[in-house]
Amino acid sequence: MAETENKSKVNNRMVLIVAVLVILAIINGIQYYMAVKSEKRNREIIESKELQLVATYAKYDSISGQLEMKIREIERLGGDIDSLLIIKEQLEREKNELKLSRNLAQERYNKIRDKIEGYESLLKRKDEEISKLKEVNEALLSENIDLKTQKNELNQEINSLQAERGELQEKISVAATLNTENLQFFAINRRGKERDGDEFKVKQLDKLRITFNIEENALAEVGAKNIIMRIIEPEGSALYNVAAGSGTFQHNGEEIFYTASKEILFDNSNQLVTFEYEKGSEFKKGLHKVEFYAEGTLIGQDQFIVK
Repeated sequence: MAETENKSKVNNRMVLIVAVLVILAIINGIQYYMAVKSEKRNREIIESKELQLVATYAKYDSISGQLEMKIREIERLGGDIDSLLIIKEQLEREKNELKLSRNLAQERYNKIRDKIEGYESLLKRKDEEISKLKEVNEALLSENIDLKTQKNELNQEINSLQAERGELQEKISVAATLNTENLQFFAINRRGKERDGDEFKVKQLDKLRITFNIEENALAEVGAKNIIMRIIEPEGSALYNVAAGSGTFQHNGEEIFYTASKEILFDNSNQLVTFEYEKGSEFKKGLHKVEFYAEGTLIGQDQFIVK
């Protein structure tokens, strides 16, 4: 009887131990399961925050690139970029700080998200500003083109008027040119005997006198005028004697020799002008041409023959 009771006690104890072990195993299993689940959840949270960090950095980088393009565009259009440069510097600083972070706390993420929304709102406002600047620039360009067109048209009118004025001045200048009339030759011999005409013998021509009147011209300016005479010998060269007052002058861009010159006071009265020329040696036989110039312009010419 006692032995049976002892066996029964042992069996009960074994059952209790097994039950305890089973309970402990269940508890350990539950704890293990919870630990695995917690670890998985923590890993998922970490991965989620890492993804959140990467996505946030990418967003910052995108905003930075867009802001840089808008700064360049606004600068090109002539807008103010000073404040944008400060914002760009701040954004780059925040981006670099974010790059060094390992994860984002929720509170910090919320603040960054608010900043990103602010930056995105800024980009939209700058899009509107760029649009307005483009409109202003297009208007200015159109206005500038109109002004340039008007300027070109005005320049053309001015050039046309200047050309007309030049032509008119040239016509007036030509019209104001002096002209000779009643040109006569006189041959004077050694005894002072004088003959007029346009053909003379060598022995009759010790001195040559030439007279002419200057035509009246209302356009010609009254005042001192230098009259130049050229006597051109048969072979084509002008009589030239420095002692007798010969020299050179400019005509049509060339320097040419003259025989004699005389300054007169032109008074527009059809005044008479007289030249006397003594060659000092015999005149050559043949055709002699005589030309008169005033202010570099030919004002009269004629010819005589020496036999």
